[in-house]
Amino acid sequence: MAGFIGSPAMNLFTADVVDGGIQFGTAVAGVEREVLGKANGSKVTIGVRPEDVTIKTSGEGLRVDVDVVEELGADGYLYGHADVDGNRVDIVARVDGRNHPNAGDTVYLTPVPQHVHAFDAESGERLSKPVAASTAA
Repeated sequence: MAGFIGSPAMNLFTADVVDGGIQFGTAVAGVEREVLGKANGSKVTIGVRPEDVTIKTSGEGLRVDVDVVEELGADGYLYGHADVDGNRVDIVARVDGRNHPNAGDTVYLTPVPQHVHAFDAESGERLSKPVAASTAA
């Protein structure tokens, strides 16, 4: 799996396959049926990079308790944790370096469409195609 690539690493956790995609907290993240059909079982491991999540203070999504925010000038990183199937999962999300949640806050994360990576929960094999890189000149 690709969790070790990049800094900070991709967020990885197991999620249920549901109608329309995968369960992402109280939201459903759209993943193509043909991709999920390759999975062995009703769960997949999903990966979302810290820059590929949307953060809200209420609503649907993966409920994350904020532990700390690292301010790095214009950008920052929110480090928090979520409960996924009774297990603590550490989560990292990129945030605005000046206007962001604070330690102790609760936020709800949803993935940016088309940026959810799916892996077979049993074998670790990648199910989804890599997202194409921009070729801006």
